[in-house]
Amino acid sequence: MKMNKHLVAGMAICLAATVGVGLSSCKKDEPTPVIVENPLDAEVYYIAGKVMAGNNALEGVKVTASNSEATTAADGTFQLEMTSKNDYVVTFEKSGYVTVTAEASFPSDAKKQSVVSLVQELEEKNQPVTVTPDAGSTVIEAKRQMVELEFPAGAVKTATDITVTAYKEGAKKSQAGTVRASLSTVSCEPDGQTFEKPVILRMKNPASNSVYFADVRHYVEKNGVWNETGTADYNGNGYYMTTIDGFSNHSFGVPCSSQKGTSKTEDLASVVIDNLGNMDSKEQAIDVTFHLGWKIDGTTSDLLKKQLAGLSDSDVTALSGAVESSLASLLGGTQSVGEMTLKRDARVSGDMKATVSMIEKTTTTVFGFPVVFGGQTVALTIPVVKYEGVDLVVTTEKGASHGSHSGGSGE
Repeated sequence: MKMNKHLVAGMAICLAATVGVGLSSCKKDEPTPVIVENPLDAEVYYIAGKVMAGNNALEGVKVTASNSEATTAADGTFQLEMTSKNDYVVTFEKSGYVTVTAEASFPSDAKKQSVVSLVQELEEKNQPVTVTPDAGSTVIEAKRQMVELEFPAGAVKTATDITVTAYKEGAKKSQAGTVRASLSTVSCEPDGQTFEKPVILRMKNPASNSVYFADVRHYVEKNGVWNETGTADYNGNGYYMTTIDGFSNHSFGVPCSSQKGTSKTEDLASVVIDNLGNMDSKEQAIDVTFHLGWKIDGTTSDLLKKQLAGLSDSDVTALSGAVESSLASLLGGTQSVGEMTLKRDARVSGDMKATVSMIEKTTTTVFGFPVVFGGQTVALTIPVVKYEGVDLVVTTEKGASHGSHSGGSGE
């Protein structure tokens, strides 16, 4: 009996050892997925857009924000990679053009890899004009011919070359409240030039005296900040007027109400990278076209006719242009909607499936302009739809080879 007990125990030990070896061999034979990092998991954010000069794309513009820098391509597009969700000042520079700064902001709930879109128009500087001390002279801004400077004799000590160029200001951060909407902004050089006598700065009302903007004010830009210096009174002869004692960037602006309305999203595309069952990693390029710019919800002329009943056709045309120009000072350029291609590279680990969804965002904002019509001040409201950018949402599914960590996840 004792011998039999020892024999049974020995056989049990041998069997256990054999099973153990067998299980170990099975584990070694199981395929192991290649684990890689997906570039789309990196916590970065993008400011992307296009620079225009009139209706043409502008190549070779230096675009900077914080420590990020890019140069526009032949189609005017650029992309800046940012490492955090902040408010940024974006600077656009090109030799021979007026330098402009814009604002770009990522909301606190922005997803990593999200894109804020930005469109900017740049203006080529006008040719210089010589002002002499011995005679008075009037200099008219050459592009739009809406702004004039009247120099009295003795305003300068010596003959001075000056350059006056009307330009579009940089896009402003979308926010509710009151904002400065520029009716006309001019770059005046040499920057810092002072005058011996006050110089009259005036802006033409493009419409008749039947309708004009109320509460127009004069602003001066110093170190990137616009400061109000006083009112620009409407003189009844078709001009808003003020005086200046030196050169900088100058603006005729109105306090404009800004009321953010509806926000909408639209699914642009969904790309599935199915690598389940394959232990090697997989790479895939992702291209998607999204929209840039802004548009008025309706036509400006129809909105004016509805709110300012009895306004003449010529005044409707003139005021429509002035309103759209003022909106351009808030949104970075004239009314238009363009396209840009977003290019990304995705990499998926072995035995994994990833779905990349791209979602476009638009926001409608209602702007209110104070105008005098029929002897009364009324608020002219214009709804604007702006394309804000794109969110990227990545969801993943892991195969059985990932063990207890298999399943779906997403951001």
